[in-house]
Amino acid sequence: MDSYARLSRNQRGKLEKCETQHADNREVITRLGGVLGEEISDPKLSAWNPKVHRPGWERIMKRVAARACDGVVLWNTDRGWRQSPDLEDMFKLIEGFDSFTVASSHGRYDLSDYNDRYQLRQEVAHNQRNSDEASQRISRRFDTLRRKGIPHNQGRTFGFPGLDRTISREEALDEDGNDTREQVPAELVERERAALRAATAAVLAGVSQIQLCDEWNAAGLLTVTGGTWVPAKVKAVLLRPRNAGLIEHDGEIVGHMSGDPIVDPGEFERLRALYAGRTRGRRPGLSYVGSGIATCPGCGKKLSGRPHVGEHPDGTRRRQYACTKARGGCGKVAADVRSVDREIRGMVIARMSDKTHAAAIKAVRARISDRLAQVDREIAECEARQEAIAAKWGARKMTDKAFDRANEPLIADLARLEAEREELTGGNPEGPTEAMSREEAAEKWDAADVGERRAMLADALGRDTLYVDPSARTGFRTFNPKRVRVEPFQSGATARPSVP
Repeated sequence: MDSYARLSRNQRGKLEKCETQHADNREVITRLGGVLGEEISDPKLSAWNPKVHRPGWERIMKRVAARACDGVVLWNTDRGWRQSPDLEDMFKLIEGFDSFTVASSHGRYDLSDYNDRYQLRQEVAHNQRNSDEASQRISRRFDTLRRKGIPHNQGRTFGFPGLDRTISREEALDEDGNDTREQVPAELVERERAALRAATAAVLAGVSQIQLCDEWNAAGLLTVTGGTWVPAKVKAVLLRPRNAGLIEHDGEIVGHMSGDPIVDPGEFERLRALYAGRTRGRRPGLSYVGSGIATCPGCGKKLSGRPHVGEHPDGTRRRQYACTKARGGCGKVAADVRSVDREIRGMVIARMSDKTHAAAIKAVRARISDRLAQVDREIAECEARQEAIAAKWGARKMTDKAFDRANEPLIADLARLEAEREELTGGNPEGPTEAMSREEAAEKWDAADVGERRAMLADALGRDTLYVDPSARTGFRTFNPKRVRVEPFQSGATARPSVP
């Protein structure tokens, strides 16, 4: 017979331990004349909450299904069942068994006997009622506290005082069950609160979560458990209603915390509205001419644009092209956007006014024109098919499952074909193939918007690569134009260029 033990919690060592339950179970097995099979435990897990995964109980069920045991002994039936459906799952497993015993310190049930099954059902129903009643009582208490302005705390959170959570509670308990952790310093709490205020204002000003994540990690600001920040965690901590002194439950503001809020409630509402207006996926923001085109020579990742600290003399905010660790880069390249764009402008004008370069582009496009035309036809065909199946789905002539099954291969084909078209054209199949004068090229660049300038840059590069090298970090902090360079395309080359 298997022995099962479970604890929901074991605070301050006041509750029995799993080993205590197993010791009692062994006595029951001996009294019944049985032999101990496996001792299986689920410490600190609930049997009432259906969302809780209990690996130990699943192990018991697998052994029952495999007939590896003739019964299960629990200290009390509520250790195994606080939900009636869980008991019915056990009954289904033992259908056809000659006998199966469930025993505890308080009784024994032979599940082959319908009277015993009835009695066990009654006991488990009583267990469930007790849990439901306790849950309702706790919920009412928390609701009362929220309306009085007292939040439900589950340990210290970022920007608030409390016990140090870089050490787990279990590790901090002494022999008497006392928590030996200390309060975090007030200086750290104030530093975190200042970071929350500054970050809220920064996001409203257009700064990305990625940059905030980089700044907090670089400044040594850690999560309350001692971890480093990732963008998703930054977003979550900025969107906490308690930052503005608000207590929210099920989407409704039900109370206000005492004391001054960390963030102005008006700014917090603006922040929530900003995030609520965003769709899933990459956040649309300020476009940069070189983002996604300029490349880091160290790790080969594309550079992204981001706001930077400080302002230019004309009052506009400084911005950077950077190889960020949050996007998988090495973090070793950062360059002023204005300075890089100035070099990009000069390079594009020089190439667009170069007859040799224009002739080379024309020759390349002539060689790939047949394949490019075929790729364009296949892309158009895929898009037409997508429109057709979308029309059927919209008219309810096709199920969701059938739509997904038909659309998935088209999505894959489109991705492959568009990647090939990008490779063939260098990202701009419609660019000029005749040289302009420098004045015409400069006029066209200056009159273009960011999207048009990106297309001109892609056309000027063709299959070549634009690199922005790291700063030398010596002498005065002035931008070196030589950091922006173009490396010619080499067929079959796989090696990453070295940083000069």
